[in-house]
Amino acid sequence: MSTTKALEGVRVVDFGQLTAGANTSAMLADLGADVIKVESGAYMDLFRAVGARDAEPGWWNRSPQFRFTNRNKRGVAFDLKSEEGRRLVFALIKDADVVVENFRRGVLERLGLTYPALAAANPRIVLASISSQGESGPNRMHASFGSTLDATGGVAAITGYAGGPPAISGMDVNYPDQIVSLFATGIVIAAVREARRTGKGAHLDLSQREITSFLIGEEIVAAAAGVSSTRSGNAQAGTVLQDCFRSADGRWVAVTVADEAAAAKLPAADIAAWVAGQPAEQAVAALAAAGIPAAVSLDGLDLLHRPDLWGHTLIRHEDGSLVKGMPYDFAGRPLEIRRTAPDLGQHTEEVLAGILGLGSTEIERLKALGVTRAEPSS
Repeated sequence: MSTTKALEGVRVVDFGQLTAGANTSAMLADLGADVIKVESGAYMDLFRAVGARDAEPGWWNRSPQFRFTNRNKRGVAFDLKSEEGRRLVFALIKDADVVVENFRRGVLERLGLTYPALAAANPRIVLASISSQGESGPNRMHASFGSTLDATGGVAAITGYAGGPPAISGMDVNYPDQIVSLFATGIVIAAVREARRTGKGAHLDLSQREITSFLIGEEIVAAAAGVSSTRSGNAQAGTVLQDCFRSADGRWVAVTVADEAAAAKLPAADIAAWVAGQPAEQAVAALAAAGIPAAVSLDGLDLLHRPDLWGHTLIRHEDGSLVKGMPYDFAGRPLEIRRTAPDLGQHTEEVLAGILGLGSTEIERLKALGVTRAEPSS
């Protein structure tokens, strides 16, 4: 069995925040890239501060959300607002392949980290800019969350129940954030291959809003033809029946009756009452035996006990912690969690000495100046 990872030898400088940026670089790290996450005490990944903070020192290193999206990375603390911090970043970028960022537009300009500046330091660098509305246009400066992108991308308008308001995926899902990281990972890999072939990098402009709209492109085309979409809940045009019904044990059963021939196979005329009279699994078994597609609507706890999901949807690290899995695999080269998400600045000295070649005196000088401060400033 080969132990070589697909992206071994690729180095990524990661400014990614939350899901859209940090999960893109996490998937690159899963594939073997050396991802160096750059934060500082003054500007750490916002996921570190999500949820209730405990009273013990180091609370910023214990966020489950941060752990899920930053596995397999090394972490450094460089203050990008200082000239010394930016100097360190450019030194890292000089021998890197990729920079991932999802700052608000304008931040890179203020920090002097624009693509022309990065390319001057390293002509083959690939800058993956993941933003709400893209690098240009009247809305480029707009900030957003996945929920607002549901709205501006058009997904919310076709999601919800008939006669009800548009529905957003919500902060627990943030569908556009999850999706953009999948697209971005593939595009980055293609750009790195091209950069290594030609010696010339690229600035990748990844608009979450545009990718979200792309996913419902058929709805936009239909609207252009004068056919407007309507919200219909669980129903689907062209099917006799499609909905979820509560069972006797309080669970929900999803049922699709495609046509009248399938309807004739239903065990009862009132399917809702029939499902309500028995446990969910029993109802699903009876419907499946009749050739009618049905399934229990599973929640997170149900999925936790599905062995077929382990290694893809879920992975347990050797320290016992549970993290999101990996949506792909290589035959004979299984992906794995090689290291847990880094504490803030955990690998600063390792990177300064091992990659940038700095001696202990210089490392101590940077620490004394606060350039490598690894505790929140407030």
